[in-house]
Amino acid sequence: MKFVLKIVLVVLMIGFVSCRDTKKEEEEANAAIEQIEATEAEVEAISADLKENEKELNEALKDLDSI
Repeated sequence: MKFVLKIVLVVLMIGFVSCRDTKKEEEEANAAIEQIEATEAEVEAISADLKENEKELNEALKDLDSI
């Protein structure tokens, strides 16, 4: 009976440790996803700014060409 009890305790301990590792990995994955999404949003904002600057520069170039 003691042998069976030891085996059950070992199995429970392994299960507890593996669940804890999974939670930690899930938290790290979520943090990485949030960081990627923030970077994507920043890239989109920079892209929009560049397009606006391109339009302004093209207009200025047209004005210079007409002089």
